[in-house]
Amino acid sequence: MLYRQVKRQLINDIQSGSAAPGAALPNEKDLAQRFQVSVGTVRRAVDELVAEHVLLRQQGRGTFVGKLDRERFMFQFFKIVPRDGSSEFPEVRLHKFSKSRATQVEAQALGLHGNQLVFRIENVLHLQGKPVIHDKIAIAESMFSGLNQTAFTARTTTIYGYYQSAFGVTIVEADERLRAEMVLPDSARLLNLEGAAPVLRIDRVAYTFDRKPAEFRTSFVDTQNFDYVSRMRETT
Repeated sequence: MLYRQVKRQLINDIQSGSAAPGAALPNEKDLAQRFQVSVGTVRRAVDELVAEHVLLRQQGRGTFVGKLDRERFMFQFFKIVPRDGSSEFPEVRLHKFSKSRATQVEAQALGLHGNQLVFRIENVLHLQGKPVIHDKIAIAESMFSGLNQTAFTARTTTIYGYYQSAFGVTIVEADERLRAEMVLPDSARLLNLEGAAPVLRIDRVAYTFDRKPAEFRTSFVDTQNFDYVSRMRETT
């Protein structure tokens, strides 16, 4: 359909950096003239990108390229909350940063072939002053060329915001698989757990446009006082 071609062109603008995160989109009339289509066709393409959180409409101001800032991260990707229902942005502390060959599991999750390298990042996330989540992250060196520990540690935004601003990699969706298991020794030490304590394991593959995998993350969560909360909305 014609509107999908317009949508693809808008995505190309975002991927190329010509439409930067936070930048205002031209109005629908100007876009219609650029793409030689009707305003209705442009509006349908924009509507889909808004629904996918790629674009953001602000009443009275216009439509903007979405930024993966703290607010969007908390709304779309962070689902661990205290049992009292309050919301809190986690304090993220880097535990390890390294680079080596992708394991078979990582290569499969990231769609890699051959002996490709991945950056491995381990973080411990604190909530209410306590270590609650141990994250193990793998991302392809080929997608994040030039990444280093100094720059990663010095970032002033979320990890996904950093992917977007520094590498032009916009995370638009993620698939997660959850299961309960006994904590492993390294996670037990980092989360201050004793013995064979149960944890929630979350395996997440995060995707950029066209379902291209960009990150494989395994999180081990101490759920003694915290819950995984998935927010669902009516779509019909």
